[in-house]
Amino acid sequence: MSETTPTSFTCDLCGGTEASLFLEKRGARYLRCPECDFVFSDQGPEAGGAANHAYFEKALATYVAKAYSAKKQRAYRGKLRAFEPYRKTGRFLEVGCNVGGLLYQAREMGWNVQGVEPVEACARWAREGHGLDVQACFLEDADLEEGAFDVVYSNAVLEHLPHPGRVIARMGRLVRPGGVVFADTVNVDSYTWDFVGPDWKLVDPQVHLCLYTPRTLRRYCEEAGLRVVKVSTHGVRFRPNHAPALSGGARLMEEMRKLPWSLKTRYSLRGDSIAILAERPLT
Repeated sequence: MSETTPTSFTCDLCGGTEASLFLEKRGARYLRCPECDFVFSDQGPEAGGAANHAYFEKALATYVAKAYSAKKQRAYRGKLRAFEPYRKTGRFLEVGCNVGGLLYQAREMGWNVQGVEPVEACARWAREGHGLDVQACFLEDADLEEGAFDVVYSNAVLEHLPHPGRVIARMGRLVRPGGVVFADTVNVDSYTWDFVGPDWKLVDPQVHLCLYTPRTLRRYCEEAGLRVVKVSTHGVRFRPNHAPALSGGARLMEEMRKLPWSLKTRYSLRGDSIAILAERPLT
């Protein structure tokens, strides 16, 4: 599993041309770049595309009900407050906006919103259901003004991309100088991965084409010319009573066990999801 084997795959992050096998699951593989530790699927760009579209179209009513529920709208409102210090032009873009739940709340809070969503059924509902400005395409193909947005936001998007570097770079170009890019994605360097390993449902090389760590996601943002403001992690789906396999020493782990899981994931960067906030420099 740890043998290094030459492959025809080029690391999207550093350009390395060799990779070691990270894991194999359901007839597909994750590879790890030995140069930068980025983990990526050996499946092509089309992997999971048709299945994802069919899934979202079938579950559209469920997503609409959840995204526009009072509970979810309150949660969106809380998330959006964090971006108030960056409001200048008032323009807010969401990449992978699904049915537009967060964009709807952002508009309610006075933002001038736009969205990009590759699943046509979701984009159409956002447009026709609530009059949101949502383009049904990938970000690379979207007709958007560069350097114009205060905030470019994405959640649960980067893990689905075969070439995330291109998307993060364009997100960086779309935001104005002094504006911010925000992304939330899967953290493969998490407590859940330590305990569950390949059985973790978020680890699926046919659907999630890339897996990040705080370090590799930071590097992606820096490669795009962004200045990282904050990196944090959150969430844990597996809560063991003890953790002998984790690094850091027995005494440290004993102290960690006494803390609430929310604090453990926040300060150890070992939560299931990574959230990164990065600013486009003024000069």
